[in-house]
Amino acid sequence: MKDSRADAKTYALKLLGYRSRSKKEMLERLKRKGFDSRQVDAAIKFLEDTDLINDKTLAVDIFKYSAESKPLGKRGIRLVLAKRGIDNELIEKTLSTHTADMEEKAAVEFVKRKLRYLENYPENVIKRRLWGMLQRRGFSIDIIRRAVNSMKIRGAITK
Repeated sequence: MKDSRADAKTYALKLLGYRSRSKKEMLERLKRKGFDSRQVDAAIKFLEDTDLINDKTLAVDIFKYSAESKPLGKRGIRLVLAKRGIDNELIEKTLSTHTADMEEKAAVEFVKRKLRYLENYPENVIKRRLWGMLQRRGFSIDIIRRAVNSMKIRGAITK
């Protein structure tokens, strides 16, 4: 007879092969697959002991990706982390290193990148669209105002 704990571990390792997951995400996936709580606990313990799931490391990785590559504002990063099942205390600790300067720099870079695609629109449409894009990415209103107003939209657009 097959060892069902090995099956739970195997399934968990397969899931981790696609992308890293939080403890909460892994628990939900294993339970949804139909493993009983004993099997799930054994698999989670194995994954934690081997450091294959580590919410703290995952939170830092998601934060770095979201702040640098994505780019997202502080509120946007908070939502991504919460959706992935990261504990609120860990989210706040991770976001404590995110400064307003970092957020503004990300917003300005995003605006610069998007201006290339919006150059054929009137200035008021450009500002409205940039405002909406930044808001949906979780940037604060003050950051959005500074990023949009700091850009010389007419100078960036060549008509």
